Amino acid sequence: MAIYLNNNVGVKLATAAAPTAPSVDITSYVTAVTLTQQFEELDVTSMGQSYRAFVKGLETAQLQISFLNDWAAAQVMTTLNAAYGQTIAISMITVKGTVVSATNPTYQFNVLVNNLTPVGTGGVGDEASSSITFTINSQVTVSTSVAF
Repeated sequence: MAIYLNNNVGVKLATAAAPTAPSVDITSYVTAVTLTQQFEELDVTSMGQSYRAFVKGLETAQLQISFLNDWAAAQVMTTLNAAYGQTIAISMITVKGTVVSATNPTYQFNVLVNNLTPVGTGGVGDEASSSITFTINSQVTVSTSVAF
C-alpha cells in the first residue's frame, strides 16, 4: 500500500545525538516524499485448490524523499551527514500546520541512514538537491494523537 502525502507534508528528522526524538524540521526543504508500505505474500495454496491463496508475511517499507540541500548547522545535510551509518527516527504529518486527527495522522518510523548524496545533483545555476530512498527498519506507526 502506498501512502501519498500532499504538498503540505511535514517531515522531522532525529539527530545522531538524539536518534529517537525527531527534532529537525526539514519541511521547507522537501520537494517530494513518498512513504510506501508492503507486506510479503506467503503462498498457502493447498492441494485441490484451483487458485493461489496468500496470507500476509513481514512488512517492508521505504521512504523516498527529495529535498533541497542545506549545509547550515542543524539543517538537512548536516543532520544526515552526522547520522550516516546510524538509525534515526522520522516523524511525518500529512498536512503540516493543522491539528493531528483521524484525517491528518502522524507517521513515526526509523530509517538506517545508509546512503547519501552529500553534494547533491544539479547543473550550473541549479539549486543543489538530493533524492534518497531509505529502507524503514521499524514498524510504521500511524497515530491520531502523537503531535508532530
